Amino acid sequence: MTGATTTTTFDPARYKATIRSEWRDAAPGWRAWIEVLEAEDGGRAVSQTLVQLAGIVPGDAVLDVAAGYGEPGLPAARAVAPDGHVVCTDISGEMLAVGRERAAAEGLDNVEFLECDAEELAFEEASFDAVLSRQGLQFLPDVPGVLARLRAFLKPHGRLAAAVWGPPQAVQFAAPVPVIRAELQLPPPPAGPGPFALADAGQLAGLVEAAGFTDVETGTVTAIYQTGSPELATHWLRDVAPPISSLVDTQPPEVQQRVWAKVTQAWAPYTTADGRVRLENQAVWVAGTR
Repeated sequence: MTGATTTTTFDPARYKATIRSEWRDAAPGWRAWIEVLEAEDGGRAVSQTLVQLAGIVPGDAVLDVAAGYGEPGLPAARAVAPDGHVVCTDISGEMLAVGRERAAAEGLDNVEFLECDAEELAFEEASFDAVLSRQGLQFLPDVPGVLARLRAFLKPHGRLAAAVWGPPQAVQFAAPVPVIRAELQLPPPPAGPGPFALADAGQLAGLVEAAGFTDVETGTVTAIYQTGSPELATHWLRDVAPPISSLVDTQPPEVQQRVWAKVTQAWAPYTTADGRVRLENQAVWVAGTR
C-alpha cells in the first residue's frame, strides 16, 4: 500500500483576492515609508532606469502596469509633459489612491489612475508609445498572456521596459525570510507567482521574446534602502512587504514577537558603524520593442 500524496492546486482567483487584501493593508505603510522607498538611490533609481530604457520623450503616451502608488508612472508623467500622458494601472485601489495623492502634490495633471487586474486590461491596439512595469510582472499568474497583451497595446516600434527582483541572495531586504521560515518551520514556498518568480534574467528575456518583442535585452540596477536602525528596518519590512509579513501575521502574538525579534537580529550583517541598516537589492530589467 502506498501513501497518499497531497497536492495543492493553484487557484488564481483566491491568489488575486489575497494580493488585493495584502496590498490594501500595505498602502498606509508605503505612504509612511516613501522617503526610504523612493530615495534617489532606491526605488527612484529603478524607475529612472525604466523611463530611459523605454526611450520616453515629451508627447508620448505611456502605460504603467502594476504601478502601485505610481512608480514608474509619475517619473514618466514628468518626462512626457506637457503634451503626453500616462495611465497607471494596478489591482489595488488603495495603492493607486496614494499615487493620486502624490500626483496632486507634484501638480501632475497628465496622469490617470485605473484600478484593474493586469490580466484584464483592455485598450485599443497601438495605443501607447511605451509600457512600463516596476516589480509587478513577478506577481502575475499568466505572465506570457500579459506580455502578449501589452505588446498589442504598443504602437509599432513602441518599447516595453520592466523590472523584477533578482535572485534572493542578491536582494538583501529578503535576508530575514529564511530566518522566518526556520522559526515557523514552514515548508519551502510553492512554485508560482511571487517576489522572485522571474529572478532568472534568461527566463525573463525568453518570455518577452516569446511574446513577440524584438531587440530584447536585460541588465541589472541596484535599489538601496536605508533605515536608522535594525528596529526601524524590521518596522519598515512589516509595513511594506506583504509577501513577507503575511508569513508571520497569522501567528499568535507571542510567536510574532519572537519571530520579529529574530528578524531584527538578522539585519546585523547590513548594519553600518553608525547603527544604520543599508540594504542593496538587485533588480533585473528587461526591455524590448514591438
